[in-house]
Amino acid sequence: MNSFKTQKEMYDWIWDNRPHESALSGKTLLPKGHFQFYWQFLHVLPKGSYPSYKLKSDNILLALPDEHARQNDYPVFNRKYEELKRQYYMEIYSKKF
Repeated sequence: MNSFKTQKEMYDWIWDNRPHESALSGKTLLPKGHFQFYWQFLHVLPKGSYPSYKLKSDNILLALPDEHARQNDYPVFNRKYEELKRQYYMEIYSKKF
């Protein structure tokens, strides 16, 4: 895993290293430079509640802005959320959940 200093640095790395399609629907993402470009980077575990995961690329899914607003409607998102939440609690409490 990479260590990033800013979200922009992490987003740029993700954009350069992942397919430019939604992890939720498979649709093509908006191009870099579009005014909604950065809305395509979804924090699976919310950065406010899980600040240690804010700059972890594994905590980011790419999706279209309208999908971002409805992320919980997608099974892919919910599976990733549960996976990361278990990982987080394992790291914090050294217990399996």
